[in-house]
Amino acid sequence: MAPVPPTASPHTHESPRTLLVPWSVLAWSAALLGIGLGWLAGVLPRGVPDTDGFGSLFTGQGLAVASAAAIGVGAAGVVSALSLLRREGAGGRPAEVAAWAMAALVLVVFVDGSLLALFGYSMVMPFVGWFVPGLFAAWIEAVLDPTGLTLLWCALGTALWVAAALTHRRARLRACQSCGRGRAWSAREERRVRARAAVVGRWAVAAGVVLALLYPMMRFPWLFGVAPGMSEQDTAMMVSDPSTVLIGVGLGSAGVVGAVLMLGLVQRWGVRFPRWMVGLAGRRVPVALAVVPAALVTVALVSMGRSVLVQLATEDLSATPLTEQLHSVVFASMALWGAALAVATAAYAVRRRAECGRCGRGLPEAEPGRVPVPAV
Repeated sequence: MAPVPPTASPHTHESPRTLLVPWSVLAWSAALLGIGLGWLAGVLPRGVPDTDGFGSLFTGQGLAVASAAAIGVGAAGVVSALSLLRREGAGGRPAEVAAWAMAALVLVVFVDGSLLALFGYSMVMPFVGWFVPGLFAAWIEAVLDPTGLTLLWCALGTALWVAAALTHRRARLRACQSCGRGRAWSAREERRVRARAAVVGRWAVAAGVVLALLYPMMRFPWLFGVAPGMSEQDTAMMVSDPSTVLIGVGLGSAGVVGAVLMLGLVQRWGVRFPRWMVGLAGRRVPVALAVVPAALVTVALVSMGRSVLVQLATEDLSATPLTEQLHSVVFASMALWGAALAVATAAYAVRRRAECGRCGRGLPEAEPGRVPVPAV
């Protein structure tokens, strides 16, 4: 391997990311703080569910509770972001832990299962929207509604705080901000990491695909007049409406597409575009094209699982037949699906790391089935 050029120091102060990410989370936190104050003053419309939010912590709560939560989380974010703006790696591990805590706090408090529904409808809208009257208008209204905008804003905040935690960690460890490799990097260790990532990624994808297919298994039977997990009365109502069946099967198909795309995280066509993609066949798949959407879906899946737990904790299910709880089990399992997708995505990103153009470390990019077996 060529020696690291003197101008390619892995120190974090030479990377714009070390300032861009902390400034981004600072701006995001200040905006959330301002939103909370706006709710409290009545100059902004309520941006969290009031009576019909699935798994929202603010359902049935007054505006003061939502405002206090936004103000508190926003203020905490401002303080944490300011600590990240100090010189490289300042604050050490506590600052990194605070960034991870902010990501978890925003996800748990503000992001609920409605995010996955929004993503799901966005996927099927180009196909189903033409056949269901009023669906386009309802989707646009949901996206532009204050609760929808707040949901998307907080999903973005979760992603930004994760990026802030990773950026600070690399700065603290004096690792390269572009690739994450430290000064102790070696080709031998790189091969070991890639081999472990390949194995872990395959197991995570296998688990994720199984979990991803649970939802379609509940929706595809609607085509045959069967609605698993629903009472006879609800089944009759569902299958008698062609629009409802079309939407349900469309969302189930989105789950199948998600399962297939997960396979790309461990298959060669996830690294090189397949032959049938005219104009792209054989070209390298950008890492971000797989990692960014997978990260967003991970947030949505985990938030759906969290929402189900909130629903179970706040509703009386003692009188509900076991078959009626099938939906709760499947939707709760989406948190596990999200965890598997997160692991598979991280393994994919690690395996796809090529030689770094900034620090000069790394090996040529590996494809599935071609990961060198590490020397013992």
